[in-house]
Amino acid sequence: MDFSFDGQHLLHHLADGIIIHEQDMILYANEIARIMLGTEIHTDLTQSLFSLRIDPTCREAWLHNGANHSHEADRVKLVDLKLLPEAKPFTHVEALTIPFQGNERLLVTTLRDISEKKRQEERIRHQANYDALTGLPNRGLFLDRLKLELARAKRTDVRVAVMFIDLDRFKWVNDTLGHAAGDDLLREASKRLLSCHRQSDTVARMGGDEFTVILPDMARGPHAERVAAQILEQLAAPFTLEGQEVTISGSVGVTIFPDDADNLDDLLKNADTAMYRAKSQGRNAYRFYTPDMHAEAMARMALERELSSAVEDQELALCYQPIVDLNTNRIAGAEALLRWNHPTLGAVSPEVFIPIAEEMGLIAQITEWAVREACTQACQWRSQYGTAKDFFISVNLTCTRCRELSTDDKIPSILAETQLPPHALVLEVTETILGEDPPKAMAMLNHLKQIGVRLWLDDFGTGSSSLSVLRNLPVCGVKIDRTFVPDALNDKEAEVLVTTIINMGRSLNRILIGEGVETEAQRLYLEGKGVQLAQGYFFGKPCSAAEFPDQFFDH
Repeated sequence: MDFSFDGQHLLHHLADGIIIHEQDMILYANEIARIMLGTEIHTDLTQSLFSLRIDPTCREAWLHNGANHSHEADRVKLVDLKLLPEAKPFTHVEALTIPFQGNERLLVTTLRDISEKKRQEERIRHQANYDALTGLPNRGLFLDRLKLELARAKRTDVRVAVMFIDLDRFKWVNDTLGHAAGDDLLREASKRLLSCHRQSDTVARMGGDEFTVILPDMARGPHAERVAAQILEQLAAPFTLEGQEVTISGSVGVTIFPDDADNLDDLLKNADTAMYRAKSQGRNAYRFYTPDMHAEAMARMALERELSSAVEDQELALCYQPIVDLNTNRIAGAEALLRWNHPTLGAVSPEVFIPIAEEMGLIAQITEWAVREACTQACQWRSQYGTAKDFFISVNLTCTRCRELSTDDKIPSILAETQLPPHALVLEVTETILGEDPPKAMAMLNHLKQIGVRLWLDDFGTGSSSLSVLRNLPVCGVKIDRTFVPDALNDKEAEVLVTTIINMGRSLNRILIGEGVETEAQRLYLEGKGVQLAQGYFFGKPCSAAEFPDQFFDH
């Protein structure tokens, strides 16, 4: 069909694209329309199909739009069209179609560039649905996708696995190397997690150092187990952060739909519970949800709530176990042992509530209270009882909290407040204090030594103990672990271990303290080996501050 138009010069200089077409067949296109459609300015589009110039995803809507105009001649048709990649910088146009001069077969469509509008919309959509740091789906998008996957799984009778992943030692990286290193760690960890998964899986960042994964269409085989193992392997490989090689690990919790739960909320709780089980059992591990975890999680949540107020409610207390000088057989000091007297559960073991306090960030408050309480009590006994004028108190510190107490001058301020001489305070640390950041740990220990506090190495012999560890740490005493002393008289291997520890300590001029002494024979054995101090049930069980003087001080 021939077409001529006296206003062609005007049409060629419009800001909008103009095409005249018969359904999908282009009869005329102005200059800007040809550019928008990704062709050279002088390319003749006459007799070509418009639908071939737009993205395939929009063609059906475009063809439907043109076909309906013959029946709805008076209606204005407006449709957004995505363009082909070669049309850049144009990506989208808004197409407005009307009949041409009442002719039902001829249509006029104007193309208005809305590329920037679409880019803005995409930016807003991306910001709303994706994590700005890692580029992974955020919590909102993760939950939307999980809803869709669960609905599809119900229709098709397939399984879906949900994973919770927590980066072990992330807080340490942030605190030690800075937040920039922490951000780098999150970005690199995200890439490694993506490498473990199929394109159909979803890897999302929930916030902080927690990630989640959706594994749809999961076969009955051990696919989730293989993925979890691969995640641990990827996270255990060293990271280079701020020019330093850093090693972390991951704790992974896995739950399966519909085996473990048939709704979204319960699946999320299950995965979180399984992840915390992995973390509490040593980290760098994965755990699948089991029903018994639910009761354990509920009990743990209750303890978390109640532990927060335990200090204010005076539920925490210290018990004191005597430490005896084997040369004089007299009380030399005592170890302060933390106890939680729960109003309904009774005595809660420190092995239960101390890890919870560390995870909740309460260990700082609790440890500071324990050190202050122990120093106050020791100072009172030293001034009140003549036989206690040289009495010392020992307090066990977690390695993480020990560094904080020294660097922020809490120990000196506590000593000044309670008026306890620094040499009357013994802080017990373990060799694991060197595990995370040896330079900072050594600086902390040297600082404590400089202010006059005595340091003992606790649980020596239970880890990767060595002469070099004992030589490098600025400790003046070594405690022989309670698991060795009772067996030393009857078990040849235990006797060799105790003798080795004693020889190592003596060679470096360290005070030796034997734990777990239960009989006179064990006391004599340690005395004969040259051990200076000892504690255990043979000398006295831990007791309250009110009971201690009557049992162990001469009046």
